[in-house]
Parts: sequence; structure tokens; C-alpha cells
Amino acid sequence: MNPSEVETAREDTRQNVYQYILKTAHRRLEQTIPGSSDGAFAHLSLVAVLNLLFLLRGDWGSIGDYVTTQKALRALIGDDLLWAEPQKSTPASTELVH
Repeated sequence: MNPSEVETAREDTRQNVYQYILKTAHRRLEQTIPGSSDGAFAHLSLVAVLNLLFLLRGDWGSIGDYVTTQKALRALIGDDLLWAEPQKSTPASTELVH
């Protein structure tokens, strides 16, 4: 593999890991808040979802877990994806007409 292929493979892997963690965190937040609907938090960044989860579910010993989680995610996926707002899907043209 040449260097550009290696870099492309790394970026693809990073994106896949990010998508998986984001989806899992959204699902966990929806389970934590009774009555929330599927996709209710889809507009939040990964860091916002994790902050809410630790705020709602954390206990006295979870501060160390929070810091460890943040450091691991920053190393794994980077700050750009950690703070990125999820891409909004654009509605189909038939959905725009009432």
C-alpha cells in the first residue's frame, strides 16, 4: 500500500469508529431519558451526548471515568469528530411540499 492508501484507510476506520460510538451513545442517552423518542438527540455532537450521559448517570466516582473517556476518544477519533455536529439529512423533494 502506498502512503495515500494507508491514510485513506485510517480515515475510513476513524469515521467508522466515530459513527459506531455516536450511534451507541445516542441509543444510551435515549434509554436514560424516559419518554424520549428515537433520534431525539441526533442533532447533538458526540461530546454533548457524553456530557449529558455523565451528567444524568454519573455518580461521585465517575469524574475519573469522564476524564478517561474524553482522553481516549480524543486520541481515537480526534477533536474534530468529537465536537462535530452530526450531518443533517436533507429532506426529499416530496417532503418539502405540503
